[in-house]
Amino acid sequence: MVVCGCEISAKEVRLAVVLLHDDGNVEMRRPKTTRIELEDDTSEDNLRSFLSALHDFARENEIDTFSIKTRAKKGRMAGGAVSFKIETLIQLVEGCHTRFVSPVALAHFAKKEVEEYPEKLPVYLKNAFLSGAYTLTRG
Repeated sequence: MVVCGCEISAKEVRLAVVLLHDDGNVEMRRPKTTRIELEDDTSEDNLRSFLSALHDFARENEIDTFSIKTRAKKGRMAGGAVSFKIETLIQLVEGCHTRFVSPVALAHFAKKEVEEYPEKLPVYLKNAFLSGAYTLTRG
């Protein structure tokens, strides 16, 4: 199974493609695309273009499941409206399932289960990687 871990931040989604080997090791692929940005969330053309980019990404990388790090819906740390539009567009990618992982579960997983991160993992992809790895191993 190939999982794409996602972290939604402001008006972009950060993408980390991970897969599980038979020996139980998680491998992170290095696709050309690691971020997709939604330029204007009020433009139908931009929304369709974003969804199309997600479809292309899923096809090119043979994604089975998107795993999204959840954001609070209200309160001081709540995600913005644009981030929830992005979340919905991810859920609409045909042929892919969507799972959600809480930040608390990811923190616990990182502390207890992750012995080392992939070599040269960009800092901005850390949470996306954790989300994908969590879904692969805890699924």
